Amino acid sequence: MEPHDAGMEAAERAESASRRTHEIAERLTRLATDRRSEVGDLRSARRHAEEAQRRAEDSLRRAVAGHERAARSHERAAQVHEQAARRGLGDVVEHERQAERHRRDAQADHDEAALDRERTDWTGHDGATPAEAGT
Repeated sequence: MEPHDAGMEAAERAESASRRTHEIAERLTRLATDRRSEVGDLRSARRHAEEAQRRAEDSLRRAVAGHERAARSHERAAQVHEQAARRGLGDVVEHERQAERHRRDAQADHDEAALDRERTDWTGHDGATPAEAGT
């Protein structure tokens, strides 16, 4: 799975969990006024939905961390290739080419991490559940 795909899937799970939590919160409000006997079931469902959202948000945070680790690895590989080129070890032109490729890959990973961080803006990363944020 491509790193970009993992971040997107985590974001989609977080968004889905957020929507489901909102739906359950709204249903809880409607049904609580109409039928007291189902309130316990709805609260339980709401807790499950909130837990699913937390897991999705955790997955998204792990995707960010993974992108940042990959970026650091690419940056270090670029430094090694640059040092080898400066010292004249092996094929200098190839080391320079590889260093540039690693720099581009590092930037791409930093960009993916930034996109994943932006996705957390709509997943309730401030600690409030969507039900709390929306009510």
